[in-house]
This record gives sequence, C-alpha cells and structure tokens, in this order.
Amino acid sequence: MKKITIEDIRKSLYDANLDTEYREALANVMLQLGYVDDSPLNLYFGSKESRKKLEEVETKSLTADELSEIIHMMMYKMRDDFQYVAFKPIAMKYIEIVDEMRKENTIDLKNIENNKIKKPQCKIDTPIMFEIIGEVSKILKQNNMNKEAIQMIEKATLSYDYDEAFNIIKNYVEVIEEKEEIKYEEDEFE
Repeated sequence: MKKITIEDIRKSLYDANLDTEYREALANVMLQLGYVDDSPLNLYFGSKESRKKLEEVETKSLTADELSEIIHMMMYKMRDDFQYVAFKPIAMKYIEIVDEMRKENTIDLKNIENNKIKKPQCKIDTPIMFEIIGEVSKILKQNNMNKEAIQMIEKATLSYDYDEAFNIIKNYVEVIEEKEEIKYEEDEFE
C-alpha cells in the first residue's frame, strides 16, 4: 500500500482546484493537532531549521490514525463551505485508504466506553467546537490514549449538532469548563 503524507493531501487539494481555504484548513489542522508549533506559512518563510522541520512533518508517512484525524478535522472545518461537494470525494478517498490500512491492524477501540480506562481531565476554555476537539485530542494523546483520540475525532467531527459533539467528547474526558468571571468596578454602580 502506498504511503500517504500531508504533502499528498495538499497536492490533492491543488489537483481538485479547491480554493486556498482548503490549504489553510489543512494548515490549521496541522497546528491544532500539534503536528507543528507555528503556522506552516511562518515555518516555511522562517529559518532554515524551521523549513527543514516543516518538510519532515509534511513528507513523513502518516499512520491510519493520523490520516483519519487530519481528514476528519478538515471535513468538520470545511463542511459549510460552498466547495465542500468537490472536497468530499477527496476526503472519502482518504477515508477508504484509512479503512484499508486499518484492516491490517485491527484494534479494539472501546476501552473508554467499557470503562476500562479512567477519563483524563480537560479544561475547556473556548466555545469553538473545532478547537475543543483539537484540545481534547491533545489531552488524550498526552495520556497515552492515541487510539481513543482518533476515535473521538472520528465520532465528534461527524456530528452536525454542537451538543451531540460535546456529549461524544464527554465520553472520553472529564470536562472542566472555565467560566469567565465578570468583575465590576465599584464605580459602575454608583
């Protein structure tokens, strides 16, 4: 089976003549999921070392799980875009590749649902679901729950309902919501 890279995904976006927003979405996903620590554009135009680091990330063969999380996050990010109809066949092609790759490595992903693993805590400080999914993925990976992170992304990004997606996330982590405290000046009420 041919190895897939981020560079291959970007080339698919170019070949389909999709707008720049799709390449920006890919860059945003790379940043959100922690593949890079700065925007790919900044890395590309940065130092020689940052360009080399970016090239390593973009040309590294992706695992089935990495490919899945990238494509699902892009699908979620772009689902309301007018060119999504042109993007969806590309996404489905990569999801089929993920399925083929996984057939080789069948693993049970139901540990959390069967309560075999304790849920890590995750502080949510944004109302933006895309960012919440990315943060929960990072927390799960930090707790050596990579397979669970992928499964959460696959389920949450397929939901078109915010509350449903949030409930899916709560199956994987204990959510700690950060609420902004409103501080009033004493002078405001005098």
